[in-house]
Amino acid sequence: MTEIFFSDLTLSDPVMSALEEMGYEHPTPVQASAIPMAATGRDLLVQSQTGTGKTAAFCIPLIESLDSGKGIGALMLCPTRELAKPVADEFDRLGKFKNMRSVAIYGGASMDKQIAEMRFARVAVGTPGRVLDHLRRKTLRLDDLKALVLDEADEMLSRGFAEELHNIMRFVPDERQTLLFSATIPEDIKRYAKRYMKEPEFLSLIEQNVAADDVT
Repeated sequence: MTEIFFSDLTLSDPVMSALEEMGYEHPTPVQASAIPMAATGRDLLVQSQTGTGKTAAFCIPLIESLDSGKGIGALMLCPTRELAKPVADEFDRLGKFKNMRSVAIYGGASMDKQIAEMRFARVAVGTPGRVLDHLRRKTLRLDDLKALVLDEADEMLSRGFAEELHNIMRFVPDERQTLLFSATIPEDIKRYAKRYMKEPEFLSLIEQNVAADDVT
């Protein structure tokens, strides 16, 4: 099997510098497959388990596609605050040399602090409930949104966030890229994809989850 390097994925110098600083040389299977596909701008439905490197698989294409302007250019939804914070931290590390920052939005933390951080953020990472709170208060605006990411989508629906997700979609521009990552693809995920995604490419790496076996 041919060894793949991040340098083989035609990434920009700022992203390559961040990867080098983080010590990343070889993409995981989901990264090697999803990053080039997401870079085309197509909607993407990815089936891959936790621990396979999904976060970088959607963060890197967003950093490459977004300019360094103002406003929230991408929204990433996660089922829990325990996931939202690490995703935001990973984005900040990968976007360091492009001067891109994220804001983590979740319950149990100061709304005022989150509002203040949003002024300097290009990406918002949050849980559905708190994101919806900000949208309704108009403290979070998605007028300039270019991409929407749903991470651990099956987990979000199993936790009862279906109504919040549907309400959030009312604030999301029709013209956007949608990236959906899920460990399983049950019927409710298929219905969600059909309703909110535009002819998504389907990518399944369940048989290649070698990275998950190395996680302790």
